[in-house]
Amino acid sequence: MSHTYVSELFHCVLSTKNRRGLIPPSRQPDLWSYLGGIARKNGSKAIAVGGTDNHVHLLVSLLATMALGRVNTK
Repeated sequence: MSHTYVSELFHCVLSTKNRRGLIPPSRQPDLWSYLGGIARKNGSKAIAVGGTDNHVHLLVSLLATMALGRVNTK
């Protein structure tokens, strides 16, 4: 019996406009949680979320059945 294993990991980097420091450290945990919630809502798993005052890194594991263009951020 054959088995198939699919692992789709995506590293996303989001930046503020002109790399300005617009994400204050006091709000970063809320933003990281919010981004993780978007991943969960789409049936994915946020493996790691973090960043600094001017950018965010996300490591997301997508479902094998999900098309990349289907991700809904609303």
